[in-house]
Amino acid sequence: QNMSLAVSSSAPRGRIAPFSDQSVRRRRDAYPAHRTRGHVVRTSSSQDVTEPVAAAPARWTEEEKRQKQREHRKRNRQRNAQAVNDKVEGLIADFRALNPLDAPEGEQWADIYRTTPEAMDVAWETLPPKVDPFGTNKKGGESRGIRKRNQVMTFLTHLREFLDEESEESKCIVDFGCGTGNVLMTCAAMFPKHKFIGVDLNKTSVQILQKRIVESGLTNVSARVGLIEECKEIGADIALALHVCGEATDFVMNQAIEHRIPFIIAPCCVGKLQEGGMRSLNRMRNDLIQLEKKHIDRPRSTLMKSSGFDFETYMSAATLADWSGHQGVDPTDPDELLGMLPRKAKSSIEADRAEYAREKNYDVRLYKMPSQSGIRDDVIVGVPL
Repeated sequence: QNMSLAVSSSAPRGRIAPFSDQSVRRRRDAYPAHRTRGHVVRTSSSQDVTEPVAAAPARWTEEEKRQKQREHRKRNRQRNAQAVNDKVEGLIADFRALNPLDAPEGEQWADIYRTTPEAMDVAWETLPPKVDPFGTNKKGGESRGIRKRNQVMTFLTHLREFLDEESEESKCIVDFGCGTGNVLMTCAAMFPKHKFIGVDLNKTSVQILQKRIVESGLTNVSARVGLIEECKEIGADIALALHVCGEATDFVMNQAIEHRIPFIIAPCCVGKLQEGGMRSLNRMRNDLIQLEKKHIDRPRSTLMKSSGFDFETYMSAATLADWSGHQGVDPTDPDELLGMLPRKAKSSIEADRAEYAREKNYDVRLYKMPSQSGIRDDVIVGVPL
């Protein structure tokens, strides 16, 4: 685009009459693009012409833009992976200082898991309606149904150790954060002599569970909306908790320890721990504790504190432990480095919890659920001495 500059008729040929400030502003505003594209103005005796000094750089094509974006994301992933690796190396050095649960000398923290007792045999097809978690599975397909069954069988297996079926004594088993009752219903069906109670803050979940109870015909199980602190009021003899998030796991354990009763707990998303509370996406179900709750120090055990773990390091481990994989990384693959490290981090968090209970004069064992039980497969079993 050419722009002619006005020449005063009274000025000598080839010379440009000076513009007033106002005139300059008008021309500048009228041709904003001209000022930004590297042009220069020249004059001649006949006319004034604008000529480009150099062509502007060619614009990237859409494909080139996408390629640049891919390269940028790749560099970011590499930087993030390196940062994670650096952090993990520091955590691993701290983990190696642990020797929890009176493990034999030379045995590291990663070797603390005990062999799970032989699984309790369950004839799923003979159970009452609405009891089998596989049959109540509406989403997730067969794999989710198998995972739920494995989780339930784990609780059945460990609960069997606490219940003497030859005794006439009936015990009260409470499932805290019971949800819609997958663990509760099967346990009640398999141990009909004992009383089972499900407690959850989510009214909708409790209503669904109550409907399942009616349809199953079971008479030794009930459900209520309530709090963890109601443990004594309910009269619990054994405490259960499957995947209640963050600090709710610790509050179930605290209640069991306070009232000197056995517990079977499968912790969930430890990365949702935070100082003075927790940040669960499903807060109503998982924050199964009073609003004015007691503060829980982290780490919990004297062992981990004395090994050099401070709060910041502990929370880094908790956040890492809550990682559940991403595209290209399978967190269940034992040979996958980025999948292995979060599992080790989670093991250290559960070891800290278990060691805390042991320091409170409990016999505590750590177990793993069977394969195909999901990545939240740690189980803590404690009984007062």
